[in-house]
Amino acid sequence: MTDISRRRVIQMAGGFALTGVAGRWLAVPEALAAAEAPATDQMNDFLAISRQLTQNESLDENLAGALLQAGKLALADFDDRLARLKSLLSEQPQLLAQPTLAFGEAHAAEETLARDMLSGWYTGVVGSGEQAVYVTYLNSLSNQVVADTLVPPSFSYGPCGSWHRAP
Repeated sequence: MTDISRRRVIQMAGGFALTGVAGRWLAVPEALAAAEAPATDQMNDFLAISRQLTQNESLDENLAGALLQAGKLALADFDDRLARLKSLLSEQPQLLAQPTLAFGEAHAAEETLARDMLSGWYTGVVGSGEQAVYVTYLNSLSNQVVADTLVPPSFSYGPCGSWHRAP
């Protein structure tokens, strides 16, 4: 066997091996998502609240599911706080008509959850510190806003490290 054909056989074998491994890796998150899929009512509530907070009716439902799961992992008492936030916003929709998000001291926990949800949608990260869960980058709302102008979409335009030099 010549070196070229031997190399080709090794490349093909490596490609098949990687395909099999990648297939297994890709199946794991899907299996976990199916096993831990949120209740439809809770998903609908999360999406409705998210639409109110972001003032965006066309939110990605797959991303919403991932953000909901991340919220359950990263934020304490997420389910109870989400139910209270839903109740608060249905009773006092004027809270979202303010120029800044401020629910007052009586509803500090709900305000914190609203800020965490907004952070998830706009940055792709839910929670902070050791508990933070990274969900997305390209699909975050902040990057979707600039995707038509900046390639790759981000707020750091230019080659790597260009931001540290004086213009």
